[in-house]
Order: sequence, then C-alpha cells, then structure tokens
Amino acid sequence: MANHYQAYLKTDLETQSIPKIVSTAYERINFELKQAINSIEARNIRSKLDHVYRALEIIRVLRLGLDFEKGGEIAKNLDNIYEFLERHISLGNLKNDTKTISEAISILNTIKSGWDEIS
Repeated sequence: MANHYQAYLKTDLETQSIPKIVSTAYERINFELKQAINSIEARNIRSKLDHVYRALEIIRVLRLGLDFEKGGEIAKNLDNIYEFLERHISLGNLKNDTKTISEAISILNTIKSGWDEIS
C-alpha cells in the first residue's frame, strides 16, 4: 500500500508548478511549527524537537533549491528570509518560546500569500 501512496506523491509533485510546491512546503512548515508550539505548551520536549527539526529541514531544502543566477535579487531576499527564519525558529526552540515561533509562522504566512498569488 505504501508504494501506491509514494507513487501518488511522486506524480503529484512532478505535476505541480514550482510556486505550488513552495506553497505546499510553507504549509508543512506552518503545521510543524504549530505542532512544536503545542508540544511546548504540553511540556513534551521530544515532540517539540521532532517538529522543529522537520520545519528546519524543509527550510534548508528550500534554501538549497534557490537559483541565484535565474532568481537574482528575489533569490537573495528569500535566502535572507530563510536564514532569518532558521535563526528565529532555533531561538524559539532553545528558549521554549511560543511567541518567537509564532512570529516565524506569521512571517511564513506573509511569504506564502505571495507564492499563492502566482501559483
């Protein structure tokens, strides 16, 4: 059964536009960060770490996918934003600070709305 699901996901990814893929990645980061906040509030450190790790990994993949030659100034700006988000989320993680993580979610939602407009 897992192979059918993986095949579906692969086909779905291959047929989506880049803006849609990025928007979907933002949705997943948002989900992971909200789960991290829930875990902090529940004092479940292991769960918090798992969710923060997943969110940061997605951001790292987005950074690796930036094409600075074709993307120019936009790619540079996104790289700066992603770097800021990585630091901000890591700080929230270290301090168990839900407000800091919520701020990262807010920034992500602002960027996501731009991607949604072009997808």
